[in-house]
Amino acid sequence: MRRVAIGRIIGLLIAVVGVGISVWCARDAVRRNAQFGRWLTDRPMEAAIDLSEPGETRVPFHQTCGISHGEALYLECDLDDESTRNIATLFAGLSGTVVIKDAHGDDVETVEINSTTVEYREGRIMLNGFAPFREGEYVASIRVDSGAAEFAGHRQTIYAQYFLCGLEHMPAAIAGAFAFGAGLIGLVAAMCVLPGLLRCGIGRAPRTANS
Repeated sequence: MRRVAIGRIIGLLIAVVGVGISVWCARDAVRRNAQFGRWLTDRPMEAAIDLSEPGETRVPFHQTCGISHGEALYLECDLDDESTRNIATLFAGLSGTVVIKDAHGDDVETVEINSTTVEYREGRIMLNGFAPFREGEYVASIRVDSGAAEFAGHRQTIYAQYFLCGLEHMPAAIAGAFAFGAGLIGLVAAMCVLPGLLRCGIGRAPRTANS
């Protein structure tokens, strides 16, 4: 009875497992890369608002990233650049809060908005920052207690966005490294066993009369 080449079988298993892990990790790396790309532009909350007079607005807050370095509320408006840079004048008299609640109605985060919390950062008006929280569906209540008169008659949009420092991309990089390493091991194992596999299958080569 022809004996089985144990070493060839082990090498074949290593090749199959290595390639399989490589494919799985590569797919995971691609998915995580795409997810990180979305986080860069995601706006978990966005709503038209009027900061010139008291009022309250409730909008959905779709949290897609719970591992960001932080989050912040920003304001877009149709005022000229010179006016938006003059934060003290523009936001004089403003007082309000943004309260984020979960599906059970429990408070998750409360963010104050007033002339002391606002700053002009990297060409945008940042109303205030806050700590990230778990992914999921929430509701944000935007309440203006006293308005800033400078905004009267101007279009305004409030939105949230993530602070990403680059560490959030590390899981994708690790998955890519595992994909490369496992693929390399599988390829080397395949190159070692393929010649014998093609020649003799999983059995040992028959002995010659002189051996």
